[in-house]
Amino acid sequence: MNELEKKIWRILEKPQTAALATIGDDGAPWVRYVTIRGESDFTLTFCTGRSTRKARQMIANPGVHLTCGNLQPPDDSAYLQIAGRAGFRSDPATRAKYWQDGWSRYFSGPDDPEYVMVFITPSRIEFNAPGALEPEIWTNLKKPE
Repeated sequence: MNELEKKIWRILEKPQTAALATIGDDGAPWVRYVTIRGESDFTLTFCTGRSTRKARQMIANPGVHLTCGNLQPPDDSAYLQIAGRAGFRSDPATRAKYWQDGWSRYFSGPDDPEYVMVFITPSRIEFNAPGALEPEIWTNLKKPE
């Protein structure tokens, strides 16, 4: 990992709340909070219900934007702006791997047909450091799956 990737990973390595923006049927943006987990390749994961508005919006337009990191200003910590594409997985192995008991308030268990995992493949991450006027930019040169 280069220095920028290390700074990004320090933010993404912990589960956290992120603001997720999608585009609605009317072309207007919708933003809501999700709890993300970062993978070492910067893929972001979270669960949702198959029939939710956010799932429908990401199916129709998989381009998404997330903001995470500093949610408690003015603590002077860095934050990330992430542009990427959403994909869904609901195979039994993925469901079992990512399932968390706390999700039982939304789903009956890892076999609930409504439960799906969302995988965001980032194409661009902007690292915004405290006091910096311009972000440091990471781009993903790999094609999304």
